[in-house]
Amino acid sequence: MAERDNLPRWDAGAGGYEGWYLTVNDRVSGRGLWIRMGLAGARRAEPAAEIVAAHFHPSDPGRTFGVRSMHPSPDFTLGGPGHDFRAGTSEIGPGFVRGSAHGGGHALRWELSFETGEPTYALLADGVAPGRLGGVAALVPNVDTAVAGRVAADGEEFDLQDARGQQGHVFGARLGERWAWAHCGPFEEGDTIVEAVSGQLRRGPLLTPHLTAIGVRWHGRWIRLVGLAVRRSFSMGQWRIDVSDRQWRLTGRIEAPALALVQARLDGPDGVPRYCHHSDVGSCRLTLFERRAGGFDEVAVLQSKGTVQAEWVGRTPSSHVQRRAVAG
Repeated sequence: MAERDNLPRWDAGAGGYEGWYLTVNDRVSGRGLWIRMGLAGARRAEPAAEIVAAHFHPSDPGRTFGVRSMHPSPDFTLGGPGHDFRAGTSEIGPGFVRGSAHGGGHALRWELSFETGEPTYALLADGVAPGRLGGVAALVPNVDTAVAGRVAADGEEFDLQDARGQQGHVFGARLGERWAWAHCGPFEEGDTIVEAVSGQLRRGPLLTPHLTAIGVRWHGRWIRLVGLAVRRSFSMGQWRIDVSDRQWRLTGRIEAPALALVQARLDGPDGVPRYCHHSDVGSCRLTLFERRAGGFDEVAVLQSKGTVQAEWVGRTPSSHVQRRAVAG
């Protein structure tokens, strides 16, 4: 059952990090919402919890903002009756997430429910995260889910209508050095979605090659494509896609302008922060090819404008992204 994959993995003696997130795009209003909660720097003697949330307004970027709140031990709990994680007044559990955060003159409050029951999708291949926490793991217990509820952004309340989102669970012994991630859809091709991640890890003094793992849900099945490269295929707000195997190839672009990004600091177990630049109103244009007699033939153009959920993460904050999730 997918909700078992939301159960906490961290304990006081294990070190590492752990987080749960929900990304949402409302197809009626075009607004996006990102909520991330979890443990920050869990190797420290006194681990803390952090809540990061952002509201994205596509037609008025001035109303896009992010907030961040910190909760020192013992002001958080892992697991318990009816929830997977709780920090202060914010919590996430089977089919719901609720809470609030404020900072930098902004305030965000949410009370949302989401559908559960589909199989978990693993962004990374089996074996990438050995052990209880491992190097890194990215599970998506609710990969394409309907989200409903009420949000208050700087005092303006609105209901989500026909909103689609994704709920995920990440954990591991260390954060990646840098990565890009995206959830692309909806498309005209029915239930088609694209899940993508590309990143680099540090193994002792060495950096691994960039691993790109992409899943395309196409006609009720998953097509998984994996590639390794010395050079990364992404830069801030831009990601060039070109991965293939013997039968399939996916090419194209995922992007979000600086005005559609919110920067948030994520504390890692190694004491070095990563800076996440996230958008829930990005865009993509991807082409899927299938190998047939004579070579690859185009079978679908997957285009989505303003509904892509994506992020670009590294050790350095981008000077081009002015909106920052500020702690209250």
